[in-house]
Amino acid sequence: MGKRPKKMMYAGGGILALGIILGQYFGLTPGINSGSGEAEKTAEPVEEESRPIMASSESEIIPVLIQPEPKQDKALAELPLKVLDILIDDRSYLVKAASQPKDKYRPAEISEIITLAKQASGDEDGIHVRVYRTGSARVVPEDKLKEELGKSGLQTQMIDWKIHLID
Repeated sequence: MGKRPKKMMYAGGGILALGIILGQYFGLTPGINSGSGEAEKTAEPVEEESRPIMASSESEIIPVLIQPEPKQDKALAELPLKVLDILIDDRSYLVKAASQPKDKYRPAEISEIITLAKQASGDEDGIHVRVYRTGSARVVPEDKLKEELGKSGLQTQMIDWKIHLID
């Protein structure tokens, strides 16, 4: 009985050592060899976006330069649209996708709003369009929007008219 726990202790230590070695080889051990060394401290920093990315095929070792794509803000028409948010401000309409940040509203005409509203797939509650108003929103643009959304074929339960005003 005395030899068995000792063998298990050695086996456990061996497995632990093997795990650390394999973890270092595959980069799975957090904190070990993760700091910057002397060579990294003395090297001049290179800007990430301007540096080309190197790639090679497995059969040949010929470097291929791949330029990174420029970062662009996706337009509202390019995003998969679930819910269209419409903000009525004074006499104008502002739109954004519900997935975009709050300050990403942009001006839109009623014809574009109808097109985007038809493209919206809807959320889990069946809402395709949410309409918000600012304190300066006028009644005439709101009535016109209600009329045009109704003509476009959107049912009343697909449109969420928010009661509260936003700034």
